[in-house]
Amino acid sequence: EALQGVSQTQNDAARLQRQFQLGAEGVSLEETMVAVQKSQIAFQAALTVRNRLVSAYTDIMNMNV
Repeated sequence: EALQGVSQTQNDAARLQRQFQLGAEGVSLEETMVAVQKSQIAFQAALTVRNRLVSAYTDIMNMNV
């Protein structure tokens, strides 16, 4: 569900970028830039969570039992 949210945020940012480039009315540069930044932050957060999960898994697998 979280990954779908990140994907949706990226899709929204890409849509706004296309609309701004095409000169659509009602799409401002500020709105577009905020959407792109939100998308980047969401992606970085997901990447950080993934890296921490992989690190925890590796630590658990290297434990002596």
